[in-house]
Amino acid sequence: MSIQTPAIILTIKDIGEADRLVTFLTPDRGRVTGLAKHAKKSRKRFPNVLEPLNRVEFYLSARTGGDLEFLQKGELIRAYSSLRRDLPRLGAAALLAELAGELASPPEAAAPIFAALENALARLENGLPVDSLLISAALHLLKSGGYGFHLGACLACGKEPAPPLHFSIPRGGVLCGACRGGAPGPLLALNPGAWKILRQAQEMPPDRLARLILPAWQRDQILALIRAFLRYHLGRDLKSWSFLKKVSGDK
Repeated sequence: MSIQTPAIILTIKDIGEADRLVTFLTPDRGRVTGLAKHAKKSRKRFPNVLEPLNRVEFYLSARTGGDLEFLQKGELIRAYSSLRRDLPRLGAAALLAELAGELASPPEAAAPIFAALENALARLENGLPVDSLLISAALHLLKSGGYGFHLGACLACGKEPAPPLHFSIPRGGVLCGACRGGAPGPLLALNPGAWKILRQAQEMPPDRLARLILPAWQRDQILALIRAFLRYHLGRDLKSWSFLKKVSGDK
């Protein structure tokens, strides 16, 4: 008896001469790790399947205990070939996939996170502007994982934030200039234009994201804010940041 599950592959690691350890995202159980025995030698069981970011269907052996799943076979659903030929898009996809894997716990958060990642990969494949998609998809993943930003009003006074604005990394929201005193840090200065972009990106439906155009300096400030927020709450950097910076041409 086998169990079938939709999956997006996150990482692949070779084990010995023939096996592969596969970490993948599922809509029901979140991030899962499984062993694909003899996968490097079997073209029949895993034909063109085992590549990071592939959307696949996996067939798992019924569990007999332990944390490791055993992959019987896999079927490729979508490989996102165009995305892979564009390094900035690939960098954005890698970052979003790693973020989704970190956030997909507990299991009740897994379904919306899986759907958001699959949607983001499809839109990257179809040519949506990378910066708009990356920021919005990251914010939606954070919200699905219980880390949504509070951007509509000042965290302290509850009013429309008045400049100079600051973003509270511990609390994940914006503060007025008059309210920042005494707020626990770290705090990051936030340009009013970047704040408006953040609000739009978090609230805007995916089919309207192409309208969200932002200059490079606003993109950089927003991504730095998201990176600092994740580093604070995860206790470390996501590995994909360095790859994204490299393929985006950032210094």
